[in-house]
This record gives sequence, structure tokens and C-alpha cells, in this order.
Amino acid sequence: MTDVAGAGGPVRIDRSGTRVQRVLLLTHRAPEATSGALSSVLGIIEEQGAQIVVPPTEVLKHDRLGQYQVESGLTLRKDGTDLILVLGGDGSMLRALAREAGSGAPVMGVNFGRVGFLCSIERDDLENGLRRALAGDYMVIGLPSLTVDWSDGQVNAVNDLALVRGGESRIADLSFAIDGVRVSNVRCDGAVVSTPVGSTAYNLAAGGPTVSWRVRCYVLSFLAGHHLDTRPMIISPEESLVLTNSAIWGSCDLLADGVKVGALAPGRQVVVGLQGAEVRLGIFAENAFFQRYREKFGRG
Repeated sequence: MTDVAGAGGPVRIDRSGTRVQRVLLLTHRAPEATSGALSSVLGIIEEQGAQIVVPPTEVLKHDRLGQYQVESGLTLRKDGTDLILVLGGDGSMLRALAREAGSGAPVMGVNFGRVGFLCSIERDDLENGLRRALAGDYMVIGLPSLTVDWSDGQVNAVNDLALVRGGESRIADLSFAIDGVRVSNVRCDGAVVSTPVGSTAYNLAAGGPTVSWRVRCYVLSFLAGHHLDTRPMIISPEESLVLTNSAIWGSCDLLADGVKVGALAPGRQVVVGLQGAEVRLGIFAENAFFQRYREKFGRG
């Protein structure tokens, strides 16, 4: 294992080197996206001697996976003998990372989406990539996730938390404080709080900074800020962020990893921190963050 110093402590980077014995297979939410490649994937995994398991939800998408079904709540091993293999895009990867957060099992993706920034295996290299993954020829990066607390409970987010003006509200009026110190009040369309892995998603579209996966921090950025001095802010993992809906009228929708989890009424607040369970992303050594950034978002 290599520890790469980041804000608030080291980021875990492990080299697997362990042959995979069991594969938890998860697929794109649209069955037609992966049905054509499923036979090849299953054949390669079985040829390599690994056991295939799927949750019941996968059988609803692909009947042929019925023979591999296990009950939900399977305990995964974190010694490298278990691998979560995702056939999908970044959305599928995020759902898998969130689903298995804290289990210690790595998640690797085969890109069946549009961008596939989190996926290490491309479709045109399916056979070679799967063989390498099953042989343990990959790295594992431990990534932090967010915790979000408010009066309705707590949720976790691997990618980001978004507060977006809701209903008929024409503008959101948000104030924020860090470690008990009120910093500013911002009139905007909303705010995004992202992890490093989420910095290339909604945060990037909002004009926030790209954060290397090796940095342990989180980012606050604003959507269509109505102030000339509205700038994103990078926050350390030890610092706590409080966002308050300061509007007199109008709620803000609360979305965790793109899924609405509630609404924040005027006067209510959420407390955000980087104390969520670690998620473990499997990547090939040559798929360094900035290499992928150039390939997926750059112009050559």
C-alpha cells in the first residue's frame, strides 16, 4: 500500500495483486445497453475460475442471470478476492460505490455509458481488461464520501450534494458557515458540495475546480451565482459546512448523487462533512487521474 499525503490525512492507494475468486456483477439500468456483451463477460469470468454472483435486481433486467442470484445483503470480502464489476457508465459506477461503501471490496467498471470517467475498461478492450482485473493487476484508490445531516435524518453521497431552487422559486437564497463561522450569503440557483470523485460532475459544470483523487477535501460551488465575487471554496476534511436556506419563501430541493432525498424549507439547514464511509475504486496503473481527464474532457 502507498499513502499519498492529502489534506487531513493520507489517501489510501493499494495494489491488489490478488486473483479474484468472486465477482459481484452489476449492470446498466437499461438492460439493452449491456445485453449484447453479457455472454462474453460471463464467459471470460467463468473461464478465469471466478464465481459470479448477482443481486435479485439484476435478474429482473437479465433473465439469464437467474442461475447466479444470491440474496441481497451478501457480505463482501475486502482482501482482494472479491471484486464488484460494473457494466455501465458513471451513473452505474456511483450507484455501485454508494451501495458497497464501507465493504472494502473494490469497484471496477466496464464503460457502457457516454463518458465513463470512473471506468477503467473500455468496450473495445473488454477481454484483455477483464483478464487483467481478474488476475489482480490493478490499483485500488480509497475515496472519501460525504455525510449530510438535517432534521429529516442523514444521507451519504459519494459524488455530491446539491441544493437547487425548487417549485416556483425564481432564486435560492443560501447562507453558509464553516466550523461555526458564518462566511457569506449567496443568491443563486443553488449550491453543489462535491467530493474529489464528484468534482468532474455537477461541480465541473458549475465552474468548480477539478480535484485530483489523491487529495482529501471537498468543494463548495454555486449555480448561477448573482454576485460578482461568488467563487468556489475548497474545504478540509476536518471542517464542517452548514448550508441554510435563508429565503423568506420557497424551499430548495436536496439531491444526493443526483437523487432527490428531501426539501429544505426556509430557515432550515443541512450539515455536511467528509465523514462518510470510504469507497474503493479499482483502476489500472496507467489510467492515472490526469490521463483520464485529458482523454475524457480534454482536446488532445
